[in-house]
Amino acid sequence: MPIDHDTPTTSPEERQSLIQSLPCFASLTPPQSIELSNLSREISYSLKEAIVTQDELIDSVYIIVRGEAEVTAEMQYKKKVTSVPLAILHAGESIGLNDTGFFSSTGKRTATVTALSELLLLRIDLKDLHAFLKKNNLESSMYVAAEQMLRMRLIKQSLPFGKISHERLQWLCEQVEELSISAGTILFHQGDQGDKCYLVRTGKIEILAEEPDGSSRQLAVLKPPTLFGEATLITQQPRNATARALEDTQLLAIAFTCLTELWEKEQKVTDMFMTLMVDRSRPVRNEKVNEFPRSTADGQTIVILKNPETASYFKLSQEGWYLWQQMNGKQTLLEITLALANQYKVFSPQMVTALISKLAQTNFVGNVSIESPVSEKEPTALKKWISRICGILSFRMIFKKADAWLAKAYQRGVRFLFTPVGQIVLLAVMIFGFIVFLKTENHIVQLLRVLHAGLIFTAMIPLTLLTAVLHELGHAFAVKAFGREVHSMGLGWNWTAPVAFTDMTDMWLADRWPRIAVNMAGLGANVLVSGVCALLVLVMPSEYMQAFLWLFALTTYIKGFAMLNPSQNMDGYYIMLDVFGQPQLRYKATVWAMKILPASFKKPSLFLKHGPEIGYWLCCIVFLASIAIIALYVQGFILKLLGMTPPNLFSALILPAISVAVPSVTLISDIRKQEG
Repeated sequence: MPIDHDTPTTSPEERQSLIQSLPCFASLTPPQSIELSNLSREISYSLKEAIVTQDELIDSVYIIVRGEAEVTAEMQYKKKVTSVPLAILHAGESIGLNDTGFFSSTGKRTATVTALSELLLLRIDLKDLHAFLKKNNLESSMYVAAEQMLRMRLIKQSLPFGKISHERLQWLCEQVEELSISAGTILFHQGDQGDKCYLVRTGKIEILAEEPDGSSRQLAVLKPPTLFGEATLITQQPRNATARALEDTQLLAIAFTCLTELWEKEQKVTDMFMTLMVDRSRPVRNEKVNEFPRSTADGQTIVILKNPETASYFKLSQEGWYLWQQMNGKQTLLEITLALANQYKVFSPQMVTALISKLAQTNFVGNVSIESPVSEKEPTALKKWISRICGILSFRMIFKKADAWLAKAYQRGVRFLFTPVGQIVLLAVMIFGFIVFLKTENHIVQLLRVLHAGLIFTAMIPLTLLTAVLHELGHAFAVKAFGREVHSMGLGWNWTAPVAFTDMTDMWLADRWPRIAVNMAGLGANVLVSGVCALLVLVMPSEYMQAFLWLFALTTYIKGFAMLNPSQNMDGYYIMLDVFGQPQLRYKATVWAMKILPASFKKPSLFLKHGPEIGYWLCCIVFLASIAIIALYVQGFILKLLGMTPPNLFSALILPAISVAVPSVTLISDIRKQEG
């Protein structure tokens, strides 16, 4: 580590002589050389210690008093970076200066200098040198270079520009405008439109909030190198506070056009501006949001937020609930973060920022800017066509006022199905319908052999959408049975498969067993519809209708069971989440399988601590086994229809193997992602 000497070991005359020996300072008068020598500080370095490093910004210059140093530069040759020796510096020589001024013309070091022995240097800070040159009207070119380097260092020290490229930093330094304002000057008022932001170079700026009663409240006092006034440029809104100089202050003004170009060219700068916006925001709760506390399966208290304006929900943990209560429009993100640390002994700015950003995106909190300042580029014609084609192949039609007609239908008769008597009737239909379905299989095979089976199978295609709709109606009416809202329903298709969906988010406000019942209601609807179709086969006089109804029952059974796939975000997975009371169950189960399971065989007690994860994998195994059985049944039906028998066991297991392989790929993919 370099040692900074508070007490000089060299005489004033020796320091003055060293300074005047440099060509760039040879024209100084004795008083000027004495003044400059007084600005220098002695600093010593040990053998092999780096004094300056290539590509870092210049902040000072050096004169060697005693010792030697080596100058090296990194150069690329055949894709390899090599350190090349350039020179050996001795006593009386400088680092960072040449005969006419600064060695570098870019503001950053052009080489690395390393001590070859114990080294004693005179160090002159760039800021002090700049003030000296300005005061004595010396070497305008050298002064301009020092001015440019100081600007670069100041801008680089400001948070949003910390990761700006050097070339863009040089460009920005040439674009900024210098301002000097006296104490008490108001730079801008709250409510003004703005086209510039400012960087404090020297002095202090007071930020004030104007209250409705005409008084003002101090929000912050800004010191170098703080950037301010950028919010109005990002949001295109009037100034949200007043800025006033507390003392004589120097500023660098950055025009909106300069920032726009930076945002388009420098993604890192854009990201830092958004971070700064969130950090400085004073989030305030949306007064229209409703709060619903409830208990989880493991006894923890959580709070569900409901925004009736957007029909959106947000789940908060105990820590999240505490943060929510701090969002009163008066505290910054830093103050909220510190409050959380004081209350729960958890210091996590990233967590607080992420939570506030998510709440802002769904309009649960206001006074937070989360929009990127960079407008998206106009897509190419090809991308537009691809987007249109994808839109056609993934069409959705949403009915936002579904709750009104669902409520009417429920009150006018559907509610009977949710009474004890109605449930017994439904259970009877499901059981007897399934028995009839199995019993009539051979009869249907005989019919399909003599009827136009192709016509029947073709008629089945559009009815797959009806299967999806009936499944979702099961969910929707179950939601109404528990007194909750269905904000919307919809249907469409995803590439080649029809889809239907129901917004059941209002069930978040219910306990877990009602949520489990609602998720199971979709499967119940499939089994009920299939049972009804199978029973109608017994009374339907038309042989075509008998075959059609039986095949519709078969596909509806299969569709309903497929929704239990635990490897997808479907009914089965959501049921497991509530049964085990474990959020992110699939992810945690995958982590367990990869990292904890191998150790559990050596230490069986670990199995007892991971019941939900083990339960998830057992459900996956049961589902895959059930899929194989169903595939075997369907394959047997098709072979009967064709009058064929599998020649060997291997042939008989082809379809079941394929059916098991498809969901297995998803499970393996989850494991591979975690492994990666």
